[in-house]
Amino acid sequence: GSVESSSNKGALMTEWMNYVGFEAMTLGNHEYDWGGDAIAENAKNAEFPFLGINILVDGEPAPYCQPSVILERGGVKIGVIGAMGNVLSSISGEFTNDLYFVKGAELTLAVQKEAARLRNEENCDIVVYSLHEGFEDGYDTILSNKNSGRGYVDIVFEGHTHQYYVKNDIYGVPHLQGGGDNSEGITHVEVDVNFANGN
Repeated sequence: GSVESSSNKGALMTEWMNYVGFEAMTLGNHEYDWGGDAIAENAKNAEFPFLGINILVDGEPAPYCQPSVILERGGVKIGVIGAMGNVLSSISGEFTNDLYFVKGAELTLAVQKEAARLRNEENCDIVVYSLHEGFEDGYDTILSNKNSGRGYVDIVFEGHTHQYYVKNDIYGVPHLQGGGDNSEGITHVEVDVNFANGN
């Protein structure tokens, strides 16, 4: 929303994220301040993928984003799934005619399937869910795997509500959001992986 991004429809911010070394970014409602064409142009210039498993344009997956990405740290494979929350009403109506965000049970199923694919086919040790929505909006328990007693995902980074918090859901999955409008902090998680038992 600042002049640095608004005056060039996010192009400068994309250049800055390239410079910093972003490895992925989940789209949020403010990326749509200038419409999907601007996002598509920025995606071409980004040296990292835009994520959005549930973003549809004219009923098809948005061409400027992908459902997930795989990163690696110290021999640990990390799958990151990105999704837009139920925030369509936060986007100017002129840019929403062909836009739809899958939500509710349908979104849960999509994330569960992608998490299973990342774990079972891609052999990811950790699955992170990057969601542009807040904890109180119902996403804290619907992603839990009731058969295994653990979450389908291991960590959830959230956004949109401009709050700082670290909360655990009923399965012990941490949900984190990095703070308010002044962006004074970066939310992070440190994870230990036991390769002997897979925990």
